[in-house]
Amino acid sequence: MLANTRFSEWHSRAPFPGYLPGGFPRTDPKVGLSSEFPSPPAMPDAVVLLELSLASNIADLNAVTGLIRTDVGLTVELLRLAFRERGRHRASCLSLGELAVDLGLEKLRTMAAATTLLSSRAQGKVAFDACQEFWKRARQTAQIAEELALEISATIREAAYIAGLLCHVGMLPRLLGWAVPGIESADPAELGFRMIEAWKFPSLLVEAIRGDEQACTSPQALGLLRLIRTADRQAATAPIVTPAQVANRTPASS
Repeated sequence: MLANTRFSEWHSRAPFPGYLPGGFPRTDPKVGLSSEFPSPPAMPDAVVLLELSLASNIADLNAVTGLIRTDVGLTVELLRLAFRERGRHRASCLSLGELAVDLGLEKLRTMAAATTLLSSRAQGKVAFDACQEFWKRARQTAQIAEELALEISATIREAAYIAGLLCHVGMLPRLLGWAVPGIESADPAELGFRMIEAWKFPSLLVEAIRGDEQACTSPQALGLLRLIRTADRQAATAPIVTPAQVANRTPASS
């Protein structure tokens, strides 16, 4: 019943928060680009599975975290909510499992129910197919980044995974057709930086995803930036990573 309800309604969801009627984002005329970016939508199968996993009063944390980390939109929304709750000064925690525990079941359920779903009807088939490819490449880069991080230190594996997953997030506004003035000429890396800066993500992620070595203010951010660059190059020729493979590699949560 749950899956049927969600799939029948995905195309009739309201526009993203901060959007005008018709799906056009509110923009700051001074800067041309959106002053507050919405979360990306999520793949419908990931959201349905997440809702099913959260339906019980006792949810499997590793299963829930595994589903979230397979999807770009769900990962972004968890991070947004968690850092809104914690405050940006709690930048040391980049464990999706720990952040999910902090939010609790009710807020996770609310997050899943409010997530906008990708669909070929809403985005158009060409854009939907392009988004599917983007999600696949993001998972690919994230898994390789995690593997490279494990060769250095297990303590940075989750930061590396998240940074790899979101390293090209600045391409999403164009893929999703967000009607932002100046979007065609905007540099994707700089746009991605503006997005995660607006979402109040920790500075480690902000600096790494920006992709500018000169702008890094710590050795950790510089090292993470270089790691995800390597992962991104390797992902271009690596075998496709499925969501199940990503979920099965979720770090165990205590």
